[in-house]
Amino acid sequence: MTVSVPVAPYGLLRGSPVPRPGTSRANALFLLAGSAAMIIFAFGGTLMALEVGHPEDVYGKKLSIARDLGIGPTMAARVVADRLYTIGRGKLRVFDISEPGTPQVLGILAGLGNTRQIEVRNGVAYITSREDGVFIVDVADPVKPVLLCHYDPIEVATGMAVSGKVMFVACRSHGVELVDVSDPERPLHLSTVRTGEAQSLDVRNGFAYVGIWGTSELVVADVRNAREPTITARLKLDGYGDGVAVHGQHVYVATGHHSRARKSSSPKTDDPGYGRGHGLEIYDITDPGKPLLVSRIKTPPFYRIGNDMWGVKIAGDHAFVHDTHNGIFVISIRAPKQPRFVAHCQLPETTHPHPRYMGKGALPGYVGGLALAQDHIYVAGGWSDLHVVPFPGVAKPVQPESDTPPQIPSFTPRRSERFRIWTCPGQVRGVAFMGDLAIVAAGADGVHLLKVWPEFETLARNDTQGFAMEVSVCGDTAYVAEAAGGLSIWQRDGDALKPVGRYKPRGRIVRDVKVYKPGRYAVLLEDMSIMNIVDVSDPAHPKSAYVDKGHGFLYHLGEDLIDGREFVVLWQLHGLRWYDLYGGPKPTFGGDEYRHRLGGGGSVPVGDDRLVAWWSGILRVKRGETRLPKEVGLRRLAGTRLHGRTQLIDGKLTLAARTFGDITTIDIADPENPKLVEQWNTPGNPGRLVLKRGRLVIPNGYEGLWVER
Repeated sequence: MTVSVPVAPYGLLRGSPVPRPGTSRANALFLLAGSAAMIIFAFGGTLMALEVGHPEDVYGKKLSIARDLGIGPTMAARVVADRLYTIGRGKLRVFDISEPGTPQVLGILAGLGNTRQIEVRNGVAYITSREDGVFIVDVADPVKPVLLCHYDPIEVATGMAVSGKVMFVACRSHGVELVDVSDPERPLHLSTVRTGEAQSLDVRNGFAYVGIWGTSELVVADVRNAREPTITARLKLDGYGDGVAVHGQHVYVATGHHSRARKSSSPKTDDPGYGRGHGLEIYDITDPGKPLLVSRIKTPPFYRIGNDMWGVKIAGDHAFVHDTHNGIFVISIRAPKQPRFVAHCQLPETTHPHPRYMGKGALPGYVGGLALAQDHIYVAGGWSDLHVVPFPGVAKPVQPESDTPPQIPSFTPRRSERFRIWTCPGQVRGVAFMGDLAIVAAGADGVHLLKVWPEFETLARNDTQGFAMEVSVCGDTAYVAEAAGGLSIWQRDGDALKPVGRYKPRGRIVRDVKVYKPGRYAVLLEDMSIMNIVDVSDPAHPKSAYVDKGHGFLYHLGEDLIDGREFVVLWQLHGLRWYDLYGGPKPTFGGDEYRHRLGGGGSVPVGDDRLVAWWSGILRVKRGETRLPKEVGLRRLAGTRLHGRTQLIDGKLTLAARTFGDITTIDIADPENPKLVEQWNTPGNPGRLVLKRGRLVIPNGYEGLWVER
């Protein structure tokens, strides 16, 4: 007899209830016939079958959750000796696990932002918190964790590793940042290795192994000289890269989403790679700089955007893989060429609190991470809790291996024939001018009033309540995006800046600000995807006037006004949208939009049209345009990579790419035939460019402020 029950992403026990898919895009049936099994995926009415056998035959025995700790949603966990460290919803918790089955909370520290990963070394916890940066916490006294430092990374902080005195932060599309934590209260930026979209990493003996998401790669970097990391290998994974673990002579990589067999970017039933990138890949690192593929093993096919993270821990002869909604898998690696499943566990079915992003209905909770103790697995449920899963005789603590850490050579100031360079302890993220004086947003070092000509001279420096992320000037007033500190408003008072007002959106950080003349409104980028137009006509009492949330991230705000009233924003996935700022009593969405994915660099005006730098060319978009970009026509610049914040400077299209350090200038006197003027690379992370006195001024991250000679 054949029994049919709905599943997502895989069945559990023969004939038992299983989770529903909870999405209209992909449904599945798990068909049981004797000891055989088949997953049937339904896309748009067409079926695609995958014979997998019975779950217990394929994925090993089913493990059960023995207890929950009652601490709520948890993103990651680490075990060191008899201590368990967990993070979630902005809190670090420390537990006593001298009895592994019954962890007892010892201490809690709150206020740590959008926590993602944690590493603990020598009594110090290093915590990535996405857009909220990196938190470094003293946990020597587990009852009273103490915040040592809030570090400003070059971009959204996702992955974390520590080797010796060097902290490695996977900063998504910006690559991996290396930071000197010899003094954890005063971390110092060392360098960046531009790996691609780095999610997670592990480091051993001077080599960093990085899981790359969008391009499905394992990237290896030689970091023995922490000031000059170099990439030694790029290896193709059969899934989007994320979690990495180095153990013995092997590196293990957890993957997800789509495999390289995928033929289309849209879901198709006959696409052999759609949703089939999940699994574990094993590489030999006898030559640490050039790994060799040993084997792959696949976890169940599944695709759901949003909570897409995969990781792996190695203990003894087993790999413990967490695979988002698929749950966890225990894999025997005693024979690395022939890995096999030993056990699996899926979290209980639940409903996402924001179905707009995950689809309506319920599905298994997702796993953000896991940690290992003797005979127990601690499973971090991103929607649920910290779950205790017994696995006697197999689960055991991860044992640290010998490691020769990177060296940190003495610092040598950078020189440039083309630019004068001003530096400070912080990251120069933004600059704007009041006359000839520069207002500098310097990350963790606050906001500076700087004399630039004839020589650099700091006139004033003010602390900020959060990282100074960007600055905009209108008249004698400066507006500073202060991340967790909100929007601060300053007026010049001689050679000083005087605070006159502040706007703090509840529960969100302010990443960017743009103020257009006459200065009634400040347009804010909050978190990663919220635009908030704030009325600042009374600086002491600013108030929100209009809020919009597009699809995908919003990287940059519009750089210009059209006819003194409209500005245009390019959402990462939502496309171009026109907003009317000064055409009525309140700001509104103007009604014009171009709903096609064009990245997130922004646009500039050419007459009544918009120019967008996209991939290797320029796209000209008219109001009311609905055709696909390929139908509109791309004016290509052969062999040129176009990324970054898009501006019009001195009549030329100019792009500054924080991601890659590229600065590109394009002649658009004839928009139908754009011509490359110049493209060059800086080792920093350039932000919004300024032309002052006919000279280019570049806020260049930890490389400082660069002013053309």
